[in-house]
Amino acid sequence: MPAAKRPSKPRRPGRPPAGADLRERLLDAAIACFAERGIGATTLRAIAAAAGVTPALLHYYFNSKNSLVETMLAERIAPFVAVSVAPLLAPLPSPRATLRRFLETHMRNLAAHPWMPRLMVREVLSEGGSLREHMQAQFSAVLSPKMLMLIVAAQRRGEIRADLDPLLIGLSLISLAVFPFAAAPLWGAVTKAIVRGAPDYEAQIDHLQRMAKKSAVSEKPGVNAVIEHTLALFDSALEKPHAKSKH
Repeated sequence: MPAAKRPSKPRRPGRPPAGADLRERLLDAAIACFAERGIGATTLRAIAAAAGVTPALLHYYFNSKNSLVETMLAERIAPFVAVSVAPLLAPLPSPRATLRRFLETHMRNLAAHPWMPRLMVREVLSEGGSLREHMQAQFSAVLSPKMLMLIVAAQRRGEIRADLDPLLIGLSLISLAVFPFAAAPLWGAVTKAIVRGAPDYEAQIDHLQRMAKKSAVSEKPGVNAVIEHTLALFDSALEKPHAKSKH
């Protein structure tokens, strides 16, 4: 007579089905909520609802909001920072070329992680942001000194204009990289309102459409257009000023 099979152990409450890979989806949902509402205003229940799971299932992977934040820092923000600062840690022979490559790399990194600019505005740039100290210690501690040394070196070599404050150049570069992605939704809404409010609305629309058809930029993906535009500003703004014409 065959031996009776042992009954299988009951699954622990909240444990996900076998083979389910929900952890990344839960982390994605948490980051989206943090970027939209702020870390302080986001509850675990709200994250679970955004991910379409029960709070118990979320708790199985992350037993607290602090645990979620620590995981986000280690698994999402740390790799992001590593990609952005890589050009500064492996500089080209030309300081100016290194700065330009950093600007492009950082912008492409931001475009690939659209939650990051919104999270930075809420939790790093805003007073009392939850991530400000962490980002200052990790990101800025590497980025700021390297950028400033490259700016000064480029000025001394005559690669960029030397009449500008290196500190303000650094601030401008970071602003050029982050602001287009952080402000894009607001800027789009404002510009549409301006055009609609113009006295000759139909003529304005017709003009913009004709200009877009003629523009080479309109044929490229939006992200590439923004990055190329920013690099063009970088190139023109840091050119050594031409001798003033005498009139």
